[in-house]
Amino acid sequence: MRLRGRVETAADVPLVVLTRGGLVEGVHRGRVAVCDASGAVLEAAGDPDAPVCLRSSAKPFQAMPLVLSGAADAFGLGEEELAVACASHNGERAHLEAVRSILRKAGLPEEALQSGAHPPLHAPAAEELARSGERPRALHGNCSGKHAGMLAVCAHQGWDTGSYREPAHPVQRWILEIVARVCGVDRESIPAPRDGCGVPTFAVPLRGLAAGFARLATGRELPDRMAAAARRLREAMRARPFMVAGTGRFDTDLMQKTPLVAKSGAEAVFAAGSPEGWGLAVKISDGASRAVRPAAVAALGRLGVAVPGERGPSEVRNLHGEPVGRLIPLV
Repeated sequence: MRLRGRVETAADVPLVVLTRGGLVEGVHRGRVAVCDASGAVLEAAGDPDAPVCLRSSAKPFQAMPLVLSGAADAFGLGEEELAVACASHNGERAHLEAVRSILRKAGLPEEALQSGAHPPLHAPAAEELARSGERPRALHGNCSGKHAGMLAVCAHQGWDTGSYREPAHPVQRWILEIVARVCGVDRESIPAPRDGCGVPTFAVPLRGLAAGFARLATGRELPDRMAAAARRLREAMRARPFMVAGTGRFDTDLMQKTPLVAKSGAEAVFAAGSPEGWGLAVKISDGASRAVRPAAVAALGRLGVAVPGERGPSEVRNLHGEPVGRLIPLV
């Protein structure tokens, strides 16, 4: 993508429209890819070969060293702790307790977290923190579970914990190798800019993300040890979906109501994998998170996955709670 002169963007298509008073008020364009574990494209809208920054949809892949290194077993981590290591959590009490538990078992202080501070995503939790007079700490940030998992790997391997965010650190190099293998991309071709929390994120073709989630969901096309790590993390996410996101969040709702494993990311990225052997990846081009749910639910419906409670277009309500518009999927 060139940023001088004109901006070149990936070929996309209209995915969701916002209507108000019977008029089309906004259009969200984007791309969709469905792949099997071999990487074959089964369905696509827009260009499935154009790259997308994985953002937090990569977290299950970034958590794999926690299992592969033996740290999860050495520290006695359970399903809640493994799930929160894959999470973009709300900052609710259960999430904070699980992150603290990872750090405590690894013999690390909360201050070791370098994930950046922001108020909890869950409004009641943010209000409770504000009433207490406390300022948000890295613990409250949605990526603290991921960072706690990385730190636990460092503690187990004897690696430096002060520089774990750096691309040249052994834990980040390992994660890059895993992302390349799981998504079926040559590691040298993967750009790795910084994510919002400070560690590298990764840009791969949208089809690579879809194939990666097909492999996460089934273990197919992965080496035995990696397939076993994928199974353990997948089972933790599915057994403890609340820990992956939290109250009112799409990832949690979807894993509670369907057999899928799912993970969203910033800038309107979403991925899900089915035990039937396919993976779905969605990217909304303008980064509008409100379009993710209707676009993903529509795509899942075409794949034969009905999401209970999701019927037709999503309502848009005003500040009085009155319905004033709808988000309508187009493909």
